[in-house]
Amino acid sequence: MNRRHFLTAAATVPLSTWALPFDPEVISRLSLDGKPRSLSVRQGADVWLGYDLERATVFKAWQAPKAKTGLIKNGFMTRSAGTVWFEDTTNDQWTLQRGEKHLPLIIRYLGCTHVQDHIDLRWDLGHDGGVLKLYERIPLGAAPASDRVVRELRVESLDAGDAVVLPASIQKAWKLQTNQGDAKPALTSTALYRLTLP
Repeated sequence: MNRRHFLTAAATVPLSTWALPFDPEVISRLSLDGKPRSLSVRQGADVWLGYDLERATVFKAWQAPKAKTGLIKNGFMTRSAGTVWFEDTTNDQWTLQRGEKHLPLIIRYLGCTHVQDHIDLRWDLGHDGGVLKLYERIPLGAAPASDRVVRELRVESLDAGDAVVLPASIQKAWKLQTNQGDAKPALTSTALYRLTLP
């Protein structure tokens, strides 16, 4: 695409969908707590989520100390600071449930985008029959009083009857629901799901 065509195409995209530069007060792409290929996202004023990008999951959720930062920077690394609400030290993985079979999924991180009031994360979930797309949206506003943390998940290219099963460590601590509030054990459709930490 030449420059003129790019500018014409760019002019037709609504301003609300444009990606913003990364705000270091909201997202840190430096490794967290010694874990390579990780990043941290702040939700609300003082809640942080640490992502293991190679596993497509949160490995830590914590609240920053009062009136202090929840991240301590040291060179190209960061360290979490505050009250830990969730920590996953396992190597539990996502699986694809097809009938009685649980198929392993090969994770490939595709990137993150800051879009106004949320952060989007994207992964490929590869399996023998093809590739699923996993999208996670982290609202940047504070979670409602009933939940400490809110995440939103959606999967694309899911065949009828298949289900994407969350890592066991996440299932134990987090609550998966449809947008209508129905509890679910797995992602069974391409609809948007809510994942909350009570």
